[in-house]
Amino acid sequence: MDEQLATKVVISDRPFPVPIEMRPLWRICLILLSIFTVSQEKEYLDIKKINILVWMLIRKSKWGEYEDFLSGRSVDLPLVSVDTASYKAVEFAIAKEFVELKAGRLYLAEKGKTLIALLRGNEIMADEHGFLSKNGRHLTEQKVKSLTGGLI
Repeated sequence: MDEQLATKVVISDRPFPVPIEMRPLWRICLILLSIFTVSQEKEYLDIKKINILVWMLIRKSKWGEYEDFLSGRSVDLPLVSVDTASYKAVEFAIAKEFVELKAGRLYLAEKGKTLIALLRGNEIMADEHGFLSKNGRHLTEQKVKSLTGGLI
């Protein structure tokens, strides 16, 4: 019974695909699209709203539930949580000058506007844009507080 198991570690050079949800550029595009679509002429959004909108956009299978809540057809609070990957994407977006952070708000910068024009011109993220166009403006400060319990 003193038999020892030998484990050989193998390191492969094959690329390991990173899920789309964890790719910073994809999240940056969702952030920029949220600011562009929901704020329109103001070109900024509160970072709490952005976190909630990106959370919702990532979970396409629950869009009906989110739409019911945002439109007032349902009083049941959908699950929304803090997503650290979104905050990392915000950091990258600031570092790459797609957005500027001022007083808890993210403002579209010129590079961000250029990326949005590229997305819109090529009909990339059209479903996400449609969801935001229809529902984004219904995410009021009161709904943000109710979704987060006032924590974020």
